[in-house]
Amino acid sequence: MFERLKAPGTIGRLTLKNRVFMPAMGVFMAAPGGGVNDDIIAFYEARARGGVGLIITEVTRVDGEAGAGEPCQLAAYRPSDVIGLQRIVDTVHKYDTKIFVQLQHPGREASVMITGVQPVAPSAVANPAGGEMPRALSTEECQEHVEKFIRAGIFVKMSGADGVELHGAHGYLINEFLSPAMNFRTDQYGGSFENRMRFVIEIIQGIRQACGASFPITVRINAEEMLAGGIDLTEAQKIAVALEAAGADAINVSTYSIECIEPGTFPQGNKKRLSLAIKAVVQIPVLGVSNIKDPAAAEALLAAAAVDFVGVGRGHLADPDWVNKAFSGRAAEIRQCIGCLGCFAEIVKLHRIKCAVNPITGREREYAQPERNGGGRVAAIVGGGPAGIEAALTLKERGFEPVLFEAGDRLGGTLNTADKGYGKTMITAYTDSLITQVHKAGIKVRLGEEASVDKVKVLAPDWVFIACGAEPLIPANEGLDGEQVVTAEEVLLGRVSPTGKVAVIGSGMTGLETAEVLAARGCQLTLVEMLPEVGPGMYPTVVADVMGRIIKSRPEILTGHQLIKATAAGIELRRMADQQIITVASDWIVLALGVRPRQAVIERFKDSFEHVCIIGDARSCGRILEATQDAHGKASVVAPSWDGS
Repeated sequence: MFERLKAPGTIGRLTLKNRVFMPAMGVFMAAPGGGVNDDIIAFYEARARGGVGLIITEVTRVDGEAGAGEPCQLAAYRPSDVIGLQRIVDTVHKYDTKIFVQLQHPGREASVMITGVQPVAPSAVANPAGGEMPRALSTEECQEHVEKFIRAGIFVKMSGADGVELHGAHGYLINEFLSPAMNFRTDQYGGSFENRMRFVIEIIQGIRQACGASFPITVRINAEEMLAGGIDLTEAQKIAVALEAAGADAINVSTYSIECIEPGTFPQGNKKRLSLAIKAVVQIPVLGVSNIKDPAAAEALLAAAAVDFVGVGRGHLADPDWVNKAFSGRAAEIRQCIGCLGCFAEIVKLHRIKCAVNPITGREREYAQPERNGGGRVAAIVGGGPAGIEAALTLKERGFEPVLFEAGDRLGGTLNTADKGYGKTMITAYTDSLITQVHKAGIKVRLGEEASVDKVKVLAPDWVFIACGAEPLIPANEGLDGEQVVTAEEVLLGRVSPTGKVAVIGSGMTGLETAEVLAARGCQLTLVEMLPEVGPGMYPTVVADVMGRIIKSRPEILTGHQLIKATAAGIELRRMADQQIITVASDWIVLALGVRPRQAVIERFKDSFEHVCIIGDARSCGRILEATQDAHGKASVVAPSWDGS
């Protein structure tokens, strides 16, 4: 299987063992101020052990002043950085995986909060999407920054790394020189195409001269940009040709748009047309990311000759063993990325990386040696959703005998509701992989069976994990007990089919997904949210993606409005700005006001067993990410001396 993915390939004079690479991803795990620590080594080691052919490190700073893009990132601007990078390189090389260090300067995308100085850029133009005003570099400073990249390349070569990637995409400094939408200089580093290329070409030539012909240099570029007057595909082809002529060994194709951070509704292979266009004009290898989650989609990209090497980024956050599982006939066991963008949301908060479907990501060293002290003792788990399954898998690994109760006819709990929205096939794939893992682990499952205190007592468990989830929140407002009032879950599961005028109360993820389904059915929507904006707490790209489809149905969107009551004619709302009461006509009212723990179930088990551990939504309602993190953490620390507190 996947013979194209398994085939060796070359970049320059370097041979890679297969065609899968892990592209650069910021993980916020390096030492503060820039440098290597044990945590980031463990992160990269897990992916190398997992079989990937090439790892491209996260953005690595080349400048000690305005060049910090993250508070905790790798660095290659000091001689002392060589030793730290060497530690990563030596670790990765144990698994016959190659490693490139991605050199980056954030340019105008830097923040004074992190660097302490004003950002610098080719031109004094801030990012129109929001950003600080940069200071334009002088000609002499442009030349100095070229030397900084070259010096960093030398340090990388000294560390034993297999090559470098120059980050010329995503609005960072090299990209700012390349793009006519960001470079308005009138000296030799701006104006004409040749002048805009000069900065990166001088870097390539300098690294090549210093590091030799056998040291690969790749460049990541935008094939398209979201900026007016920015790089389009035709311009990107010209850039790729010029980079090849300058001595680049490969081109890594990306974009500077919403496609740079694809939510789960985006199809796999969505950048295929872009990499095909670049491959058509160059002879050197083309690397590309394309929202790849499963090996079959990656194989298809190679079969279509759209890329020479397939990037699997967030797929490697979700499952570091992605390659090994694919190549050994265990593709069904891969924990597939669900595109929730929880990883990005954590980074925005300046947290280290986390993954909704893999609670070990970012904590590889912490969970490296689970305490195997289960001794065959029984642990009953009430609820087979993501938290319950994660707890069961963790406990089984530690030597316990978990028994998993699930009242529904399929494991997954609320995942089997979450996958009913538009483009949610990745949720289904994730659920399928969890079920596969449960069966392979040999975990006892009591499917279609509601757990009761008496049933659990028969097992004589040492511990009871309560993962019973939550129930929809239905406030006691007047009229909400009417037949025309339903929950979002009932709509998504097809238990009711509202028609005509429908008011959706609440614009969280469940509310928006339900509104999207109703809009597709032709309903006349009113979307009500008490807070000032729709999608409170959601990652902006996800909100933009969903709203982009909902808005086509021309809904009435009432933010800053609170539900007062329901009537036979519709709903009454309070406008928060002035407390005025307004009436909205509606045939159906769909409540998406969140959920609350099933407290009655929790109390019954707490009163009946000595050692009870409450996890997931049963403890605190949140996303899949919070549920799996909580479950894995709790299940990892159960020990003979555990007192249940």
